[in-house]
Amino acid sequence: MPRHFSARAALVAAGLALFALPSAWAQTAAPKAADDAVVANVEGKPIYRSEVVRAFSSLPQQMQQAGFETIYPQLVERMIQQRLLVINGRKNNMADNDIVKRRLKRLEDAVIGEVYLNQLIEQNLTPGLLDTRYKEFLEQNPPADEVRARHILLKTEVDAKNVIGHLEAGKKFEDAAKEFSTGPSAANGGDLGFFKRGDMVKPFAEAAFALKAGDVTPLPVKTRFGWHVIKVEDRRTTAAPSFEEMRPRILREVGRTVAVGVMQQLVEAATVERFTLDGNPMPAPPKAQ
Repeated sequence: MPRHFSARAALVAAGLALFALPSAWAQTAAPKAADDAVVANVEGKPIYRSEVVRAFSSLPQQMQQAGFETIYPQLVERMIQQRLLVINGRKNNMADNDIVKRRLKRLEDAVIGEVYLNQLIEQNLTPGLLDTRYKEFLEQNPPADEVRARHILLKTEVDAKNVIGHLEAGKKFEDAAKEFSTGPSAANGGDLGFFKRGDMVKPFAEAAFALKAGDVTPLPVKTRFGWHVIKVEDRRTTAAPSFEEMRPRILREVGRTVAVGVMQQLVEAATVERFTLDGNPMPAPPKAQ
């Protein structure tokens, strides 16, 4: 099936789903950037390129695979139709419709709860908590030694010893790897990049980390994958990431922990009755320790 037809079919299959979604891009225009082009005018109201980009990013992954330029014409038409529904709906006093009001109330409740929770998290997210989490991370992830190595994988010990003989006779390791190695890194001259001790099987790691930069294993190394000839290209010790580099991750982790705590406090401070599906009283869950 041609790609452009697949994209059109996918949009048709979506039907009026775009209309039904309470998407922010379909309801109101975002603040206009200086270079944000107008892609359509609907009853004098512009639709900007950035809105189409956001709409595209909201589509299912399968539809996005068709490519933005392929889907763009159909997507703009859907947005024009959506904008017309909103414009004409407002003209017909849909803002006063009971269904609209109920849905807006549910949306308002959800936004209020989300914003209030974020405020509670921010109030409890002290610098001390962030510093403590960063120190814990450093303790759990101390600087580690890494080596960059190449290897040649052979099926037998005899084959591996023969390769070592070629290397001792002056053959370049990269060339030997391309010619003799049965491993997937052969095409890349056996290059494995940098790795930590725990990244490799034990016999391989012990042999590699025992070498200095530029050295080659004098004897083949056996693992469950076969026989290896290893050359260490470089060694280094990884530096710990700075607090600023870790800050987004720390904020997410500590934020989740704080959220659980503040929600537990809200529940414990409230009068809450719980009932089973049959309407019988249900005991409160045990308090968190």
